[in-house]
Amino acid sequence: MRISAACGIVSACLLIAGSAAARDDSGARPGDQGMSCAQIATEMQPYVASMRGNIAAVNDTNAQLMQLAQMQRARDAPSVNATTQAAGAACGFVGGPACMAATQADQANRNAIKEREAAESKPLRDQNLAQSKTLVAQGQQMQSNARLMQLMQLGHAKGCDRSSRPGQ
Repeated sequence: MRISAACGIVSACLLIAGSAAARDDSGARPGDQGMSCAQIATEMQPYVASMRGNIAAVNDTNAQLMQLAQMQRARDAPSVNATTQAAGAACGFVGGPACMAATQADQANRNAIKEREAAESKPLRDQNLAQSKTLVAQGQQMQSNARLMQLMQLGHAKGCDRSSRPGQ
């Protein structure tokens, strides 16, 4: 595993790598400065592996939410288009009170669809929030691991977190 991938996964939850340096236990070990990016990545693998399950759960729920949104758009587009076209026709040909009524009906239809879609997606959104909170808590717990913070600092200082990014 490349250090950039390891740092990327862990860094998603750990944005304060510098905080470990101020602690009594720096997490440093003899020979750290001579470590290669590959060696740093290897030592970081257990930390990254411990987060993979939670990251995968969040990603899976995000994919389900996207799939649900696509299904909802496909299902609801004809209804939205119909009321929008009716409002446009009423306003273009008749105007006045008919236009106002058609525009209000269009907005009421859009509001009803939005509420239905929100209700349909609520279980997945709640699941996503709970999973995200678990991932954040895990990241916060890992912030107290001086060795991990040392490895992240070392990898960053050596440029390992940029080694596989194009243009850097």
